Amino acid sequence: MISLPVEDESQIGAVRRASLAAAKSVELTDDDMDRLAIIVTEACTNLIRHAKNGEVLIGAETGGKGGCVTIVALDGGPGITNVEAAMVDGFTTADSKPRGIGGGLGSMQRMADSFDIHSGPHGTTLVAKIGHRRQASSFYDVAGLIVPKPGYEMGGDAFNLRVGKTTTTVMLMDVLGHGPKAAQDAATGVEAFAKTKTATLEETEQAIAHALAGGRGAAALLVEIPHEPGVLRCVGVGNIKGDIFHADGRRNGIPSQPGILGATSRHPRVTEHEWTSESVLLLATDGLKTISAQPEPTSLFFRSAEMIASTIYKLKRRGTDDSGVLVVRSRP
Repeated sequence: MISLPVEDESQIGAVRRASLAAAKSVELTDDDMDRLAIIVTEACTNLIRHAKNGEVLIGAETGGKGGCVTIVALDGGPGITNVEAAMVDGFTTADSKPRGIGGGLGSMQRMADSFDIHSGPHGTTLVAKIGHRRQASSFYDVAGLIVPKPGYEMGGDAFNLRVGKTTTTVMLMDVLGHGPKAAQDAATGVEAFAKTKTATLEETEQAIAHALAGGRGAAALLVEIPHEPGVLRCVGVGNIKGDIFHADGRRNGIPSQPGILGATSRHPRVTEHEWTSESVLLLATDGLKTISAQPEPTSLFFRSAEMIASTIYKLKRRGTDDSGVLVVRSRP
């Protein structure tokens, strides 16, 4: 996804143009683009009127029946005190700043093909989609969010997943460096992961290492998740952070070995961890802070994987590197 700042009215036009360019790239209809333009304008206006540190992420993907554009509007607070009340048409807390053109959050929800919002003292996350979403192919609710380093249109963070009969395996990777070359190496790693359809976790990591040999190398964390409560298996190298959040409040970290995948010779070391039907898996690259003054709200982990990933990005992004987040949880 691309990231654009929204802290001044002069920036709204750039966000709208970027979103419409994304819509054209996946061949959305004129009606879709009209709805998208209104949603983007309203979301940006809300960021300027009510919040600070506004940011909009724009992503596009093709699906079975066409394309889809995702808009994620983020801010640094103060949050919406009563989200339910804010969804009512005509609701506003602004006095003098200009109003949007869409009629507020309720109108945005009606115009979007998919809409979700989460708010707290540290800010609000709004996710709206226009177009045909790709049909879910995973046993779990899985969401990955990749944002290149500011000033770049692509980077070296990437994720992928494969679904087996009894397990789902996910990977988050961070190739060294930034820009097109890092993105190319990341694509090589993702392709190698995809080809190892029936391989073990250890064999999969070795296949990725072989594919990346001679390049920049990468940090990567691979996780094999059972489709029933049991044991989750992990293998990682480098500084990808992994955590498992449990319904009782426990948080288990996933260790990784030091090194660079594709540049150092090593024997994969698998670790095993408890996994329940209510557990949430969170993986993040070093573009996100490992320690933050803004802790993850407990209520967040009852939301969709996409909302969790988007909000974690908002709370922990450094803004100086590629950022990658991957979330896995049971389907609501």
